[in-house]
Amino acid sequence: MTRDPIALDGGAGEGGGQILRSALSLSAITGRAFSVEGVRPRRPKPGLRPQHREAARAVATLCGAVLEGAEVGSSRIAFAPRRPVTPGTHTFDVGTAGSTPLLFQTVCWPLALAGGPSSLVLRGGTHQDHAPSFHHLALVWAPAVARLGFRFGLELQAAGFYPEGGGEFTARVEPAQAMPALDLRTRGTLVDVEVVSMVCGLGYEVAERQAAEVLRRLRDIGISAEAERVPMPARASRGGHVLVVATFERTRSGHGAVSARERSPEQIADAAAEGLARHLGARGAADPHIADQLVMPAALVAAGLVPRPPGVATDTRYTVSQVTSHLLTNADVVRRFLDVDIEVTGREGEEGEVWVRARGSAGKLVPFPRPDA
Repeated sequence: MTRDPIALDGGAGEGGGQILRSALSLSAITGRAFSVEGVRPRRPKPGLRPQHREAARAVATLCGAVLEGAEVGSSRIAFAPRRPVTPGTHTFDVGTAGSTPLLFQTVCWPLALAGGPSSLVLRGGTHQDHAPSFHHLALVWAPAVARLGFRFGLELQAAGFYPEGGGEFTARVEPAQAMPALDLRTRGTLVDVEVVSMVCGLGYEVAERQAAEVLRRLRDIGISAEAERVPMPARASRGGHVLVVATFERTRSGHGAVSARERSPEQIADAAAEGLARHLGARGAADPHIADQLVMPAALVAAGLVPRPPGVATDTRYTVSQVTSHLLTNADVVRRFLDVDIEVTGREGEEGEVWVRARGSAGKLVPFPRPDA
């Protein structure tokens, strides 16, 4: 390595595991070593948790990295890649109910740029709070990043809820391909709302209760929808999940909640419906969860890591219904590794706009005009 390692503050911004996950992806892609001091310092259980340790080990396997501090509870971690990532077949096991969708979102980017397809098996938690569920990953996130040239095939083998875990899904990672520049500054008219009420290891009546409540809440805000009740494959886990998918003319948003010991089926249904209501109350094209997830693929395109024909724009622009600390934190980490400019207008908690482009590109971000401005 000819460049000094990048030093990151694990307590910056939202201060969670996203700093580490984004750094791991970008380090494997760019070959830049990094360290994180103060990993997750403000969390109830600070330091690395099993899912963060597995993410570090998984990416280290992909690029032969030298890894220091990858133990549960560690407050510092250092990572130094030794070779480029190549396509392959891998199995990653979190070993707990830790999020496998978050693990996949860490390893998928370097594999997508590796020059060939890869096949993965991921074991652990598939549906949990504070992380995308498998179904959000498959129905909302994957179509969103496909518009930037990143294609993933996902298939659930068994659902895994907290605390049992035991879930599994398989993934196919295709090589990234050139796509037209993405401009999502308007979402268009709401076309359709789909509700999926899922249960794993629970009685079908739980799915019925979830569906009935979310449909009632949607009617209260003037939305008519149909609900699909789906039993999920299970091995050792049990739980419920409600996902509301809103399709607009130009984009899609997803709003979900997962059962927990202290919440009833009606409460998780209410949480999912409330997520859609908040998004509809704003005007951004990207919902808060997708907004921060678009930063990584948009930056990889802007940095020229996805080949494009001469003259094809590499900018990505989109509006967001809420600027979050996750969005701002992710943008900060990406800027440290890639030669890109990422501008975010709007204050945290408010509507905003994101522009991702090659560093030094001409132009200034002027917020997209609103119909009622």
